[in-house]
Amino acid sequence: MTSAIQYQGRKARRAGSEQRRQAILEAALTIIVQDGIRAVRHRAVAREAEVPLSATTYYFKDISDLIADTFTLFAERALKEVIEPFKEQAFALLSQFSRESLANPEERTRLVTLTSQMMAAFIVDELTNRREHLVAEQAFLQEAVLDNRLRDLADLYLRQQLEGLIIAAERFGSDQPKLDAELILSTMVTLEQRLLVHPERTSQEFVESRMHNLLNKLVPHG
Repeated sequence: MTSAIQYQGRKARRAGSEQRRQAILEAALTIIVQDGIRAVRHRAVAREAEVPLSATTYYFKDISDLIADTFTLFAERALKEVIEPFKEQAFALLSQFSRESLANPEERTRLVTLTSQMMAAFIVDELTNRREHLVAEQAFLQEAVLDNRLRDLADLYLRQQLEGLIIAAERFGSDQPKLDAELILSTMVTLEQRLLVHPERTSQEFVESRMHNLLNKLVPHG
């Protein structure tokens, strides 16, 4: 995993310097979320981070390095603080079921219902309490299309999200767990994109009904 997490800018040699470097990256991320990538400029970042302009140019002579490192920090934190907790929650839910138990129609229905509820709650929480994370995620994946230095990291980011869904699909008894996992992830991402544009539609019922519809088609009948 660490091989994909590679920072581009000048490395900090002291704890205080690392704190300043982190503040610069966090300021750049704030600007990206609020105003878009094009608004990231040394002067704007220095003002947001409340550091001298010379500090941003010291660590990041090239603005593209600053942007790349900002998204590297974002992905590194998101893997730990968002994706891993979601995987742990999913594994805890799935551990209640075995493939054999899903031959029982009532257990199958319970699995589909609980999984739909869990996924919907996760998406609604993201949109309600971590909207900035979703906006940054969209910007990160778009920048990875343009900056090949971020592509391995973007691949890792998506693989980590797929990993839990693949295990879920295997637990469901899917014949093609990877393809089903990709379908689930693409549906989640599409819902997040749609609701970022139309936050007024965000509700547990809106998301859950769509996840339930998908999972009900994917989970085999016993």
